[in-house]
Amino acid sequence: MSRSELFDDVWGSTSEEDNIIHKDIDKLRDQHNKRGYLDGIVSSKEINLQEGFDAGFPQGAKLGKEVGLIIGRLQCLNYLYGKDNRDLAESFKDAQQELKINHVLNKNAFDENYDLLNNFHELVGKWNAITKKYCDQYNVNCL
Repeated sequence: MSRSELFDDVWGSTSEEDNIIHKDIDKLRDQHNKRGYLDGIVSSKEINLQEGFDAGFPQGAKLGKEVGLIIGRLQCLNYLYGKDNRDLAESFKDAQQELKINHVLNKNAFDENYDLLNNFHELVGKWNAITKKYCDQYNVNCL
């Protein structure tokens, strides 16, 4: 056995070394590509998150205020008249459930620009009408 054959057996052939080096380089390239891709996604999400927040906050704040007024009015009416009016007491409980923030700010109520569809929110409209009915019934100014 020649000296080069002896070293080939111990250290592997040059073609085997080339294969290992190429595999390592390919693996390293894949790792860098994945890391770059992930960094790009994270950066994009952060930018879009801020833009989405900036665009949606005014609408969300307006709806939050309207929901707060509805719940507050119903709570007051319920405190004053709920013991004698079972429907009012139930309506107050139902409003608290239906007007939870995840229901009000549901994406189905908005278009792609974060504007209310038809400039109207069904849940808020529904509960404004119910609240007005009780305000009228008890001759209470709910403005």
